[in-house]
Amino acid sequence: MELWKGTVKGYNKYGEYKGTYNATITKYGRLLYIMKLSFFNISKGKKTEENNYLKEKLLYSSSIIVLKRKFKKAILLNTKTKVVWIDLHRKEKSKNVNENH
Repeated sequence: MELWKGTVKGYNKYGEYKGTYNATITKYGRLLYIMKLSFFNISKGKKTEENNYLKEKLLYSSSIIVLKRKFKKAILLNTKTKVVWIDLHRKEKSKNVNENH
């Protein structure tokens, strides 16, 4: 089950937008969490959209806070904004409560 999703836009050294980094934190076993990283690339010349999973960048930890810090360090491009984290677990709970009323 996905618990958190984070996104941040990446820019090259000239300030040109190159794509968006995404992180998804899920529960892995009883005590660990795993974070999967992906990069959503928009090529202007080819007009292609790709969501590339960075398989070598899987991160494990027993703390969600540690994984959130590691996400910012794993990004290769420059970022101009903070990472936006969405609590998917809480969002799902509130959705179920609203449907029951």
